[in-house]
Amino acid sequence: MSRTTAAIAASATVFALLLAGCSDDSSAAGSPAASTTAAPAFQIEASKAGMFVVSYRSAFPKLSEGRDDATIAAVLNHSCSDIKAGKSEADTVATIIKAAKNGDTTPTTEEATAVYQMSKLMC
Repeated sequence: MSRTTAAIAASATVFALLLAGCSDDSSAAGSPAASTTAAPAFQIEASKAGMFVVSYRSAFPKLSEGRDDATIAAVLNHSCSDIKAGKSEADTVATIIKAAKNGDTTPTTEEATAVYQMSKLMC
């Protein structure tokens, strides 16, 4: 399966989970591990962060390899921070690319855009 197809599948999965409903857990997703970007200003609900982490790991195995759940959830928190601040899609995608980088593996613009689309549904 291509990375783009996986990203689309992950977006569809997250959308389906959101439509099915989830508990209203207002606890934070935990503090993110060290990253190349500053700490996000926004913390998504733990239940939504969990859905995001599962979808992200499935869609982007190379980007999630060796990363803990809190670090992956931080990608969502960074994108939600930008979305809530009213930043443009291009600026938010650029933030996602920085936050999602894993060692030498950098997300493509298509992958970061898929994460942006998932984030818009969850923020």
